[in-house]
Amino acid sequence: MAKGLKLNKELNKKSELFIEKVNSQMYYQSDLSSDLINFNWVDQIEHACPYIDNIVRNPKVALVREEDVVKVEKAKKVSVASIKDLSRHTHYIEKIDEETMEVQPSKILIERSEETFNTYENRFIFTLIYNLYRFVRDEESQLDNLEIKDERVLEYAGTTITGAERVNVELKITANQNPDEEDEKVPRNIEKEIEDVRNRLKKINAFIASWRFSELYTTLEKANVALVIPPIKKTNLILKNPNFQVAEKLWTFMQTYDEGKKEANIDGLDTTGNNDLLGLLDDSFMLDFFVLDSISASKREQKKRLSEYAVIMMRQQLKRIISLLLNSGVSVSDEEILEMITNELKKERNKTTVDSTDIKNRFKNEFDEFLDKVKNYI
Repeated sequence: MAKGLKLNKELNKKSELFIEKVNSQMYYQSDLSSDLINFNWVDQIEHACPYIDNIVRNPKVALVREEDVVKVEKAKKVSVASIKDLSRHTHYIEKIDEETMEVQPSKILIERSEETFNTYENRFIFTLIYNLYRFVRDEESQLDNLEIKDERVLEYAGTTITGAERVNVELKITANQNPDEEDEKVPRNIEKEIEDVRNRLKKINAFIASWRFSELYTTLEKANVALVIPPIKKTNLILKNPNFQVAEKLWTFMQTYDEGKKEANIDGLDTTGNNDLLGLLDDSFMLDFFVLDSISASKREQKKRLSEYAVIMMRQQLKRIISLLLNSGVSVSDEEILEMITNELKKERNKTTVDSTDIKNRFKNEFDEFLDKVKNYI
């Protein structure tokens, strides 16, 4: 007859003290592991492309007025400004007809109006496209030579007391690239992601090529305009125009990208962990102690102690799992938890029943065979 589920209060108190008194640390380091590869820069550029394209296709022009004093024969149009200037510079007057009082100047001021792309905002876009072209080209070349090392190390050390005992543990887990796949520089799942990135870059490069052949870009390039240097001036157009707002965000991203990338490549992912990860390792420490504390010369005593610890394990693990799910924002209902436990309980019961039936059938077959042999001697 199966025994009922019962909590050993003494062992439970011992386990609670174990967790309460745990003093532990963890350290994890990953040397440029595959999970560190970040293609966020593709997302940023891809998002900005339509906005930059709007600017390039509909560039803002400025009207520039120029003044010049020329011989009167070359003046095609006389404006109010020309008359005012002549009144201030009477030495331009060559003669005056005494009868008609008609003034005959030798020189006169003329005005010329001209549209130009040479504005700060357009030079900002010109510089952004110039930098973006080089940025994408450099990142693409790195994709061609990408080699991923996947070396991970997890270290854990803990100490605690259970009353009369002090318990210590030191753990080190390492994970390296599978020797069977040494010929592969890049894992297959990363290859698929890189292929997707290359397809997206084709569209980005098509945008950049069209911008570099646009009237805006070629005109400013021929004029040999100076590139804009940071910090960016917050003009009204850059601050208020939605297209320029996105362009300015991409500029800022590119300016800070190299610094963040260098920091990531120096040490890889390096962390002392967080409370959730450390809590799981503390539980693992306790489970290891349960094994140590259950080992006995008597198989019956060992089985009894393990079954008592199993009840404590179940409570502790349920508590830890539910806490992890809730902290991760996963909505968990009582019914869902109970259903999962019930399903696993049914599976194990069925497994035990099947195992027991197999043993009985095997024993029956062996016994029948034995009786057949005995009949020959009766």
